[in-house]
Amino acid sequence: MHTVGFQLWPKSPKWLKNLFVGGASKMYYEKLALEVGATVAGLEVVKPSMIVGESGIEHRFTFVAADGTRKYAFDVYNDLRETDILRTYVKKMDTMAETYVVCLSGRPDDKAKELARNYGIDVLTPMEVGDFFSSRITQFIKSPKAVLAGR
Repeated sequence: MHTVGFQLWPKSPKWLKNLFVGGASKMYYEKLALEVGATVAGLEVVKPSMIVGESGIEHRFTFVAADGTRKYAFDVYNDLRETDILRTYVKKMDTMAETYVVCLSGRPDDKAKELARNYGIDVLTPMEVGDFFSSRITQFIKSPKAVLAGR
């Protein structure tokens, strides 16, 4: 199989194959969907998608949006494993951002889902990302501030 100008050998790691065979394009489109959804929901898109934590360390997320002082951070993974949840949890604890993970395959590992639930991290599939922003738009429309501002 030839991709991006070089051959991926049969024993290449799965993450490398996913990156060049649809994984990178899936990630790009999911990031774009997050950006569009956040903008429509009235959130500010934070670029670069980094948040400085209480420790002073800059933490990179796949996507970050903000609403005043609240920050919404998303990490996107092709397949979701426990180590991915731990990685996101460390960033969540240091940044205090509302944190979500998106599992592109739509089939997160059961142990990872349980760990995410225990750590207060919401796991979304690509289909649920739109619902997240739709509910945010509904809350925005119903808020008294929006009514007073003439929105």
